Amino acid sequence: MQETFDFLTYARQVRQVAGSLMSSGRNAAEISGRMHLLAVAMERDLVRFGDSSELSRIACSPGCGACCVLNVAVLFPEAVAITWFLQRRLSGEELENLRIRLQELVRRTRWLDDEERLFLREPCAFLDKQGNCTIHVVRPLMCRAITSTDPEACRDAIAMIPLNGAPSVEMDLFQKNMVDTVYCELGKALEDLGLDHRPRRLSSAILALLADPEMVSCFVSGDTVLIH
Repeated sequence: MQETFDFLTYARQVRQVAGSLMSSGRNAAEISGRMHLLAVAMERDLVRFGDSSELSRIACSPGCGACCVLNVAVLFPEAVAITWFLQRRLSGEELENLRIRLQELVRRTRWLDDEERLFLREPCAFLDKQGNCTIHVVRPLMCRAITSTDPEACRDAIAMIPLNGAPSVEMDLFQKNMVDTVYCELGKALEDLGLDHRPRRLSSAILALLADPEMVSCFVSGDTVLIH
């Protein structure tokens, strides 16, 4: 099934569906709900068209933070969905603690490119003390595209990159390609609708939305969302 999968046709379908979903999202709750529908549809397609034996080998899970030292790009609707989830899951004190972690992470990584961030080994602000991803159910598409079959290989690769001797990491390329397709076509659908389609860094986007929920109104009106 994977060998004959038509990614070009799939991309057109995703762009159409994403455009239909995002055109009717007028507030944070609706945008969050539509991102959930898009993610569910993608997961359904992975099960339908993917190789079940390959999918079962993917080791990425909420408790594996091996690659959670990377810059992660999100589109604005993804950031809205994550913020909506956090505001309904965390207490006021927990949200404040998260803001502090996000502020510190942004301060330390704002001007770092992907390679420099990797060298810093600064963990994601959404990992708890046990290393579990606290936003796993609403994690960004770029996080879902990580499909390693061996966490130890990921750790070894990250450790060896500064020495220019990183080993290869086996991944499920079908799932990676499908998630990458959804990410790219969501961005194109937003552009079609005249909505801000620029990727932002995850930490900066969530920190900005927590500080100013009115950014959602700017987004749905077609204005540029200013995130520093």
